[in-house]
Amino acid sequence: MRQKPDEPFNSRGYRGQVERELIVGAILITLIVGGGLIGLIWGRDAFLAALAFFVGALVLSGLVWGFLKGLEIISRD
Repeated sequence: MRQKPDEPFNSRGYRGQVERELIVGAILITLIVGGGLIGLIWGRDAFLAALAFFVGALVLSGLVWGFLKGLEIISRD
């Protein structure tokens, strides 16, 4: 006989987890496929320039996310 789970299903938590996984997957696919194609077509120097751009874009996205997360935490109190 199956046992009941200790906690009920949390659809909001599950949605947040799926969204995070999709975002990470999209970033990885962009880096691997995009960077690989750039490296194959234009060479190593262009690949390194693209990698620097990707890192810069991720840093800026992280700063915006952190700022918005901070505002969310401040507004809760």
